[in-house]
Amino acid sequence: MTRQETVGTRHTIRAMVPVSVQGHRARRPGNEVEAFVVDLPTGEPDPVVRLTRISFEMAQYSASGHMVGAQTLVALTGFAPPTLHAMGARVAGDLSRRVSNVVITNVPGPQTPLYVAGAELLGAYPVLPLVKGMALTIGLTSYNGGVFFGLNADRDAMDDVDVLTACLSEAMDELLDTTRRTRNRAKSARRG
Repeated sequence: MTRQETVGTRHTIRAMVPVSVQGHRARRPGNEVEAFVVDLPTGEPDPVVRLTRISFEMAQYSASGHMVGAQTLVALTGFAPPTLHAMGARVAGDLSRRVSNVVITNVPGPQTPLYVAGAELLGAYPVLPLVKGMALTIGLTSYNGGVFFGLNADRDAMDDVDVLTACLSEAMDELLDTTRRTRNRAKSARRG
């Protein structure tokens, strides 16, 4: 919409989402990555409905029993994000250009502070490589109670990545505000 394009309620963007899985050949869980395709309902005006639709699609993959949970990943690899983001980017590679608009990884990190030579690590911003023909990759990493986004864009194909960054921030605020209002109404209903 910031580009003055019409976005209908059925508009979606197809994302390639690499996920760590338990393979039948794997020696230990989490050392194989598969790429799942998820349609992001970007035209849906209600943030809760958007989140519900995405959660439902990912739950379908999770129901297969092959996806590895976040706690398992962190326990197996320590600070997992760099390795798993890189594995995810490789898996998405050529396949992503044919079936998706963007690659998005979401890799859990430790929820306690890390230190290097006595200095505390304050943030962890993943940078996913771009594959030929792809304009954007998005990496998410959780660390020490926060969530960090890393966007990598081809400036010739997408010279307004700063606008997308602002839109992501606005969407997160919108979702948080909506969930806070829902919780407050639920509390009021229980009291009344």
